[in-house]
Amino acid sequence: MEEKCCSKCGTSVKEILETGFVGCEKCYDLPEIKNAVDKMFDGKRHPKNEK
Repeated sequence: MEEKCCSKCGTSVKEILETGFVGCEKCYDLPEIKNAVDKMFDGKRHPKNEK
């Protein structure tokens, strides 16, 4: 099975989840990373991003 990676920087989902470090801002667009971040922060958003 092919490892899912960021289309911009090439950082793999596995690497991000293991280290906690993303390669670029585009990494946050990966569904696996979005889900992990939502779980970590219980779905809360930064006040600047609230609408």
